[in-house]
Amino acid sequence: MTRATLVGLLLGLVAAAIWGGHAVLARVAVGLGGGGHGLVPLDLLVSRYAPAALILAPLAWRHRAELATLGARKMMLLTLTGGAPNLALFVVAMQWAPASHGGTIAPMTVPVAGALMAIPMLREWPSRGRAAALCAMAAGVLLIGWDGLVGPSPDVWKGDLLLLGAGVTWAVYTLLLRRWRVLAVPATATIALVSAVVIVPLWLVVRGGEASSLPVVPMLMQIVGQGVVIGVGAMFMFGRSVELLGATRAASLSVMVPVSALALSAWLLGEPLTALKLAGGGLAVAGMLAAVLFTGRRG
Repeated sequence: MTRATLVGLLLGLVAAAIWGGHAVLARVAVGLGGGGHGLVPLDLLVSRYAPAALILAPLAWRHRAELATLGARKMMLLTLTGGAPNLALFVVAMQWAPASHGGTIAPMTVPVAGALMAIPMLREWPSRGRAAALCAMAAGVLLIGWDGLVGPSPDVWKGDLLLLGAGVTWAVYTLLLRRWRVLAVPATATIALVSAVVIVPLWLVVRGGEASSLPVVPMLMQIVGQGVVIGVGAMFMFGRSVELLGATRAASLSVMVPVSALALSAWLLGEPLTALKLAGGGLAVAGMLAAVLFTGRRG
């Protein structure tokens, strides 16, 4: 194994672990104890996009010419599907769904929904092998959703539906990037700026009067975790992993997102690893790995 391959592997695994921990971070803030640490979903949105916009502004400016060719309409559609509305679905879901669901249902829905919508949007049909892998992922989502229905909390299904919505909208975002041939990293930077322009004034109106009473440490934890580590760090680590490993091998590391989500939710939050969660996560990991390593993008 070359040094470049090892570095690419480590960066990809760390990025996947960070994404798997996103649900844990959000659940701690807004879900536990009927209100978490006193934060609401809007606090998490401003924690993500305000610092990310400041850090990524130079990147968006550097690619301004190519992004300008998209036009305002396309940029707005990308923001709606991959920006603040998508994150809002996810963090609101964490008020009801456990972190183990957040870190598995949403990412597992993306490839399934993406493959289905790619048929009308890109005229791209999955082969039999890829279809079988996608069916395994869909079965995994259903098993984890069933875990919520038979669990002790009666409202988990509400969060699970929102997580499905987050997965579907992110799938639309990735398909639009492909259809319009947009580079993902510059697009992410621009989306962070557009989202911040909307979210920051809204937060000042709704929550500005309570800013002095917000818990300082939890809010700082969200700013660093949401805005810097997840919003910027994981994106650049995965981008570098793609450069060193190639898109297919780097994409295979996404199987670690549900694995890390299940492990971190059990370790940090004490969420039980039920048989349904483990079976669903196992099916999803097997399906994701088969789809990337054995069937390729189309076959």
